[in-house]
Amino acid sequence: MPTVRPDPETEKPAPRSETKKEKPKPVRISSVAEIDAGIEPGKVHRFILTAAQDDTPVFEPFWNNLQAYATHMNAPLLVAGYTYQKGLFEDHAAATGVFAEQLREYLVYDRVRLSNSLLFVADANVLPTTANPLNGWLTANKGQHVIIPHARIALESIPRMLEQPARFAISTGCCTIPSYAPRAAGRKAIAHHTYGALLVEIDTDGEVFFGQLIADETGSFQDLNLFVEGGVVKSGYRVAGITWGDIHHDQLDERIALRSFGYSRERRRFTGTPNLMDTLKPYYSFLEDTLDFRWRNHHNIHDPISMSKMTARGTTLVEREVSEAIEFANGMRKPWCQTVVVESNHDSAIAKWLRGDEGRYDPDNAYYWHRLNAEWHDEVRAANDNFNVTQHAFRRAGLASDIDFVSAGASYVVADVEHGLHGDIGIGGSRGSPIQYRRFGSRVTIGHTHSPRIVEGVWVAGVSARLFQGYNIGPTTWAHAHVVLYPTGTRAMILMTPDGRHRATGDVAEVKMAA
Repeated sequence: MPTVRPDPETEKPAPRSETKKEKPKPVRISSVAEIDAGIEPGKVHRFILTAAQDDTPVFEPFWNNLQAYATHMNAPLLVAGYTYQKGLFEDHAAATGVFAEQLREYLVYDRVRLSNSLLFVADANVLPTTANPLNGWLTANKGQHVIIPHARIALESIPRMLEQPARFAISTGCCTIPSYAPRAAGRKAIAHHTYGALLVEIDTDGEVFFGQLIADETGSFQDLNLFVEGGVVKSGYRVAGITWGDIHHDQLDERIALRSFGYSRERRRFTGTPNLMDTLKPYYSFLEDTLDFRWRNHHNIHDPISMSKMTARGTTLVEREVSEAIEFANGMRKPWCQTVVVESNHDSAIAKWLRGDEGRYDPDNAYYWHRLNAEWHDEVRAANDNFNVTQHAFRRAGLASDIDFVSAGASYVVADVEHGLHGDIGIGGSRGSPIQYRRFGSRVTIGHTHSPRIVEGVWVAGVSARLFQGYNIGPTTWAHAHVVLYPTGTRAMILMTPDGRHRATGDVAEVKMAA
């Protein structure tokens, strides 16, 4: 078929439009607004912070309980909004979003500087499907505390110099129901959607404290010994358990130990100092790295300077160090609490020492080394494959029979949370890490890193020992922190200042250390 071509005489080009239609441009920002809360110095101030998604109903039971608690604590309630499923050319600002009617008077759209060391990044607008809501925000307040509104609970210790106070980046949890696009990211995010809020306390000296208010499926939540249910705040409630920051008995921080367990490391005895253990009365008390094993640790046993320091301070007998740590563990027993010793890498360092050769040439410890090895070999000859030399050494030193000992790698579940792992042992014999433990089917509370952290279902306690232990120099993320487990299975991080405070005390009667 012949090709038909247009006749240039009859076919004329269409006239050009005088004005070309502009393409829509994505919304841009060129500055970030910040509001100063203008709090009065020298007084205690409290706030409750949470997040909400646009075009999404609130979870009424939790919202009602949150309002009741805000009234009880005399704490203004601040809600930061975030948007979801917005197109490229739409206004993504939370200020232009449509939020549930109940939230209108509580919404804040700009960053709020609550104190010199605390910034609430209410304009963060992080997608609710974001796996790590804190990613990129740790430096938003130049090394000081940062709070990010988000549907997931997360916490990280911000790197700092060792002599500087610990600072944290924390997300809030939210008060609106799950509402996600039915795609992979949305379906995965639902599992981590958390009804929660953050209680912020600023003490008279400006120090900041945090309390996580995480609700169960009914919308009720517990905050230490207070329980909020049906819009009523009740007191006198116990916690299911406490995973204490790693103990390292020989290195225990004096003030942290006094305020946590009422124990003086310097005097090696329990005192009458008011403490968390007696206040919260946990049903389970988890001790990790109970033994430090510093006196003959494999890291410094070939270091003549370290060994000279041990000799100078009179700390050379391994048997004595084990006995002192076990004496502490026995002192932690209460008639209303089950004490659990979780075998940790510093505890099992005694096994590494026994397998090595140094003990036989050590005049201070040769007898103890040979005795434990002989007893170990007795068990080998008896074909006792279940023998655990760390547990044997602890029981031999007097560890009470009513204290549960969890061997490395074993399981110990309370309120559907795994507590049998210290954090040093990973999957398939690899090194453990909080990131790796996210792959577990169950929620996990661990220690080991000395750096408090929350990443999905993994909660990491900090350390109860001194923050400077000689070998850790330079920038750090170590901090004094314990993980509290509530009977409902929800958890909270107790972050402590160097003087042993975990909440603001400027408006309560002064609590003095016992003699």
